[in-house]
Formats: sequence, C-alpha cells, structure tokens
Amino acid sequence: MTQSKKIGWVSVLFVLMFSLHPGIVAASDSTTIPFPGNGYVGVCLHTEIPVDLMQMIFAITGQTAMTHCWVTATVNGVQGAIHSDGRIREDGLNGVHFLCWSDLLNLCAQGSIRLFKPNKKAIGYAELEGLGINFYGIPPFFMKLLAHRLGNLMINIWIQEMLAYSGVPYDLDFMPSDDEIYCSELLAHGWNNTGSSFELFPSQKADTLDGWSTVGPLLEPLGYSITEETDVYNITYILSDEIRPYFKEISLD
Repeated sequence: MTQSKKIGWVSVLFVLMFSLHPGIVAASDSTTIPFPGNGYVGVCLHTEIPVDLMQMIFAITGQTAMTHCWVTATVNGVQGAIHSDGRIREDGLNGVHFLCWSDLLNLCAQGSIRLFKPNKKAIGYAELEGLGINFYGIPPFFMKLLAHRLGNLMINIWIQEMLAYSGVPYDLDFMPSDDEIYCSELLAHGWNNTGSSFELFPSQKADTLDGWSTVGPLLEPLGYSITEETDVYNITYILSDEIRPYFKEISLD
C-alpha cells in the first residue's frame, strides 16, 4: 500500500472510535429469502444470461453450481445488490448496476443462492496488520472494537467503490481492465479501490482454472481474447479456504 493510503487509513482509526456505522439491515418481507444486510457476497445460477456465456463459465470453472455473483447493498433506502450482468436488459444495457432485492432473486434459479457473510472483525484485523502500526499495550477489548469498526468501514467503502462502476459494460472477453467488467471482477476491482493493504479477491492465470485445458484452445476461434496468461477472477473463489476467514457461508434455511 502506498504511504498516502497508509496515512489516510491511520487518520480514520480515531474517527472510527467515535462513530457508528450501519450493521444488519432489517429483513424485507417481500421475498422468500430475507435481505441479509449490506456487504454479503451472493452466488447463484443466473437464469437469464446468454446460453453460450453460461456454458463457457461452466466449462472453465469446472462446475455447474453457479454462474453469477453479487454483493448486497442498500442504496437510497432500497435493499438490493450491486452486480455486473451479462444479459441485455430491457433498456438495451448490460454491465454494472444496482438491482432491488426482489428483482435480483428473480434472476437466480430456485435453490441456487448461497450467501457469504463478511467477518468485519477479521477484515479489520488484517488491515491493521497490513498498516504495520505497533499497537502494543492497547487493551484487547479496544482492539476488537477498533478492528470491527475498521472492517465495517472498509465494507461500506467497498460497496461505494463498486457502485462507482455503474454503467460500465459487461466484459465478455474477461480481460483484466476496468473499461469492461464481469461479475467477479467487479468484487475485486471494488476492493482494490478501497486502498486496502491486502488483496481480498486475488486474480489467477487462466490456465490454472479447472476447465482450461479443455476450453482454452476453443476460445480464440470463438472470438474470445482470453489466453492462458490472462489474469482472471474465478467466481468459485468465494468457496475457497483462502477467503474463509473473511467471508463465511450462512444458512438460508
């Protein structure tokens, strides 16, 4: 992290101790799955994306359980999710936008949704460690409170950074730039833009994906620019042990 970003984060630590930030938002009665709160990562089977896009995601990731991811948010009092959508909407657009909770659920195949709750305290501790500040002698209770407040602030900033991409089109070529963005890439770019000292959603080379050896050679003839060296953001990363300290799956029963 750059020195200016480090100084910026240090300056907010004291503010955190004297401010309150929104926590879990009240559940909505209008859907079968209540709105869980802000900053939850959701994955699902998207029922309305183009068939060829769906099949490519299946083939590259080596699974058929999910084709889409999103992050819950409350925008201007409306509960919903920010995501990047590969379908063409009625207004002729696709890409990054906010969608109300009931409309988001309608895009997901029945029973396909999985939700992952942010561990704000763990995120805050990771950021404090990344800052490299000596907190020796600070009472544990104070440190826990500080870590939770900092983690909560970072989640809120993350949501705002993703919303800032609203209107950016969907990236059908899955290239590592922010002029076009696919769903899992939105999570990563938004996080990196928070100025965090650690990478919460890292990329991987395309040839490390489970289905690359089968699908990779077929993409160029189909018009895709992605190669084995392309940095990509795997939608199934949310299921990995690497991110588990920071996002834990919750039961929808």
